[in-house]
This record gives sequence, C-alpha cells and structure tokens, in this order.
Amino acid sequence: MRYFAGAEIRSRALPHPGGNRDMIRAAVGFSRDPSSTRAAVDAAAQAVLSLEGPRPDWAIGFVSPEHGPHLDALLEALSSKLETPYVAGCSASGLIAPGEEFEEGPFVGVLAAASDQLRATPFLFHDEGDQGLTAGLRLGQRFAASRESDDLLVVCPDPFHVRPDRLLQSLAATLGGVPVVGGAASGNGAKASTFQFCGTEAGRSAVAGFRLGGSFRHVIGVTHGCKPLGGPLRVTRSHENLILELEGRPAGNLLRELAPAKLLADTALVLRYLAVGMLPDGDPHPIESGHFVVRNIVAYDPDTGVVAISDRVEEGQHLFFVARESGAARADLARMLRELSPERTGLRYRFGIYFNCLARGRTLYGDDGIDSATLAEALPGIPILGFFGNAEIGPLDGVNQLFTYTGLLLLVAE
Repeated sequence: MRYFAGAEIRSRALPHPGGNRDMIRAAVGFSRDPSSTRAAVDAAAQAVLSLEGPRPDWAIGFVSPEHGPHLDALLEALSSKLETPYVAGCSASGLIAPGEEFEEGPFVGVLAAASDQLRATPFLFHDEGDQGLTAGLRLGQRFAASRESDDLLVVCPDPFHVRPDRLLQSLAATLGGVPVVGGAASGNGAKASTFQFCGTEAGRSAVAGFRLGGSFRHVIGVTHGCKPLGGPLRVTRSHENLILELEGRPAGNLLRELAPAKLLADTALVLRYLAVGMLPDGDPHPIESGHFVVRNIVAYDPDTGVVAISDRVEEGQHLFFVARESGAARADLARMLRELSPERTGLRYRFGIYFNCLARGRTLYGDDGIDSATLAEALPGIPILGFFGNAEIGPLDGVNQLFTYTGLLLLVAE
C-alpha cells in the first residue's frame, strides 16, 4: 500500500482471470423523468449503450425521494433493462454525474460495470433496533472471507437508524482492516427517512452496498469544505465530548481569538459554520494535507469557555478549529484531484463513485455544479457517479472513519 496525503492507494497482484471481458468497463446513465419506470429505463439504457457491447454485471444506483412511492416498479424496470439483478443503492437528495449536478429531484442515476476481473457482491441488511450494531455484525460475518484480503466494501447506510459510527464499530470487529467507503443515504430534508435497495428488494432502516473483489486497484481521496483556523492545539482538559481546556487555557477563549468575530456574535452561526478538526494519534501530516476528520460543535458557552463537539475528546490529543468556507473548499478539492491525478498515481482509472456531503453544493459555494464541473475537468472521460449524503465513510491511516463536510472520491483502476 502506498499513501499520498489525503489519499490511500491499495495495489493488488492477483492472478488475471482471463475471459473475454478482462477489461474493467463502466458507464453512467441518468434521467430526470418524473415517471419512475421511464426514468429507470432511460438511465439504464444510457449506461448499457455507453458500455458498447458487454452486458453489465452489476450497477450502483442513486434515486431521489420522489420515486420512493413507486420504488418497486422502478427497481424491476432497472434490473430488467440492465439485465442483471445485481443492483444496489439508496435514496439521495442530490445527484452528481459527469458534468451534471442536481440538488433536487426527480432523478435516477446508475453506474453500470462489466468485467471478469472485478467481482461485485451486493447486499442489504436491516437494522434490528440497535442502531446498526447487529446489521454491521451480520454484514461482517457475511463477508468474513474478505478479512486479510484486498477486498473493498462500499456501503450506503440509513443514518437515522443504522448509525455510521456503530456500523464501522461492528465491521472493525468482524473484518478488521478491510477498507470501507461510502456515504449515508439522504432524503428530501422534510423528515428523517431514507431508503436502501438491493436487486428488487427495498427497505428503510437498512444498509445496502457491494463487496468489490478480484484483480483491480483503487484510490480513495478526501476533500474538506473547511478552512483551518490556526494550528493544532493540545487538549489539556476534557470530559467525554466537552473540550474544557486547550494548551492550558479555556477552549472558548482560544475559539474567540481564532474565529471571525461575525460568526461569534451569534451562537447559531457558531454551530452552523464553525467546527473542530481532529488529527489521528501521532499524525505526521500537516493540516494542509487534509489528513483529519471534522466534528460539529454542538454547544458553545462563551461564559465558561466550554466547547462541546459531536465526538468524544481525549486529553493529550490534538485538534484545531475550522470554519466552513467556499474558497477553502475549492482549493482543497483541487489539492485532492492533483494528488489523485493519473500522472501522479500512474493508474488508469476506469470509473469513480463520489460521496458528497449535502452541506456542500450551492449551500457552500453559492453556485451550482462546482464539484461535478471540477471532477469532469480533472478526470475527463472517466465515468463518475455520486450523490449528496448525510455523512461520508472512508479509511484514514488504515482505520475506517466517519467524515463530515467532505467529498470522498473512490476511483477504480485496472
């Protein structure tokens, strides 16, 4: 395994299976037709036509909530037109396709792949009332043979019932260091409801996805939508998720010194635009490499100087404050794509899947289509499908992590 700042490269040296479809081929199709069945047929037809010959072996799909009432018919049409039952995916509030980006529906997007050297096994596991712990255990047990292998797990959980952190906890216990990438499903924002599907089976409160195995290579890159405010600070006093002191001083005092005054004037703005970047233990990378995870500030008391975040904080660890900012997001996306460029990695990419935080897009940039246009310019001709989700999942220093406010890009090569 090679490591670039912010991107993990895993190489395989497996025997080539041969056959008449030894090349990894993939294509993207999408439709904005309000009819669920027509949208499914149109999206699938585009993908099949672009494959130029081979029948798809499997496909991943992202579907807007508007199609939820007719999901059974949509999935039947999708599998029939693709001529494969191996279709998995989830609901999405927005879609990212080559050169296109939609932050509202209706839409259906699919990425179809055909290859004898890349095998995909779809799955769907339902929550059993413990917020994803048992679903994660059953998923890990199903693919126990992947442990100590070079397999890759792509997951799309329902964040309201299958908590991504609990899912990762169970997968770590059963699969060890098998890399997991993905994004938490999203809906229309009006209610906490999403759906997941595998083949023609669909449900809510579940996790869907694929295990990818065989002979291929992949890279995973993470881009942040936040600007660091100063350098790392050592936690000198904390309690659970409360940051009491940094470098021996009240955490809130340092936040007031580093953050823009206009954001500190209103607690609501603090919670919306400010967050904390957390560094892995013993992290040798500079902050500019993007080698960190971001956690929300969930409470801030300017009188006591206490800052509460959405994760546990340990004394002795290092963190820093960040602000969500469009210019920094654009620059960091460019950084990630430079590091993942074929010239830098030496890889010939065949397709990509992009998991993008729903707090990005026009909410962050003040404009439409920034991420999709930047991806298309940096990786021309590579079929990439993505969606706007509630959280992102990927490895950092060999440990699968939950990310927020990020774009996470999986690129697959031969």
